[in-house]
Amino acid sequence: MAVSPGGALASDGRGLAGQRGKVAISGTVLVLLTSALVLAALSVRGGIVVGLVVLAIIFIPLERVFALRPRQVLRPGWRTDVVHYLINGAALKVGLVGAVAVVGTLLRAFVPVPFRAAIAASPGWVQIVAVLAIATVGGYAGHRAAHEVPLLWRFHRVHHSVREMDWLAANHLHPLDQIFIRSAAVLPLYALGFGRVSLGAFVVLTTLQAIFIHANVRLTFGPLRWVIATPQFHHWHHAREPQTYNSNYAGEFPAVDALFGTLYLPAHRWPAQYGIDDSEPAGYLRQLVWPLRTPAAQIPQTPAA
Repeated sequence: MAVSPGGALASDGRGLAGQRGKVAISGTVLVLLTSALVLAALSVRGGIVVGLVVLAIIFIPLERVFALRPRQVLRPGWRTDVVHYLINGAALKVGLVGAVAVVGTLLRAFVPVPFRAAIAASPGWVQIVAVLAIATVGGYAGHRAAHEVPLLWRFHRVHHSVREMDWLAANHLHPLDQIFIRSAAVLPLYALGFGRVSLGAFVVLTTLQAIFIHANVRLTFGPLRWVIATPQFHHWHHAREPQTYNSNYAGEFPAVDALFGTLYLPAHRWPAQYGIDDSEPAGYLRQLVWPLRTPAAQIPQTPAA
């Protein structure tokens, strides 16, 4: 049966209208689901908004005064990264508690009680030094595994998909990836008998350090860059340059990368660009399910120079 041009156009128009309607509905559903997750996160961590405001007060002026690259405060994608901050922070808290309760308790059973008692009774400064040493190596191992194990990389690439580095980009990551890497650092501490104060202090310290090393600041700290992780050190970890792949995994101390042969830290250069070849979808929920839907391209295994 013949169809008139007018009828075809009308049919196409109805089809396009239907597609637009589906897009609008799906967008509304995503907004509602994201809002529900944010509200749930706020119920878990009531002070998280205050923390975000405090961080903004600190880092926004810092990035304006010492900007590595000129950038608008409200850059593209900032709303999604705020959602990452709000939800992932609560997810990390819940995930770490669960990991400690299940895996940590299991590991703890293999550590003799007198050994754990001796650690708990040791001076505070000894515990602090031991916590930093053990957690730094554990975090390094977890982070390196997130790059080299294909299944883990599927989730970790969410964080490496960021193409503009700043303090807010530190929170752009998949919550399961964050829980895994933090657990690699925290579980040994719990199993060995370190107290809650030591564990809590370490989590707070590493969170602040992680935000700082992502910041869009040109500070290099001179010789101190070899002692403590700096923005320059970590920016090279995110660089989209083959010679930097598989480098700078440590979150706190570059000496750990130097020990394992993965340190890359030119004295007077910064990366030209950041990110990976994979294209990340827009929106928090799409990024949350991205590792489950799309296989990840492998990072080329180029040794750090």
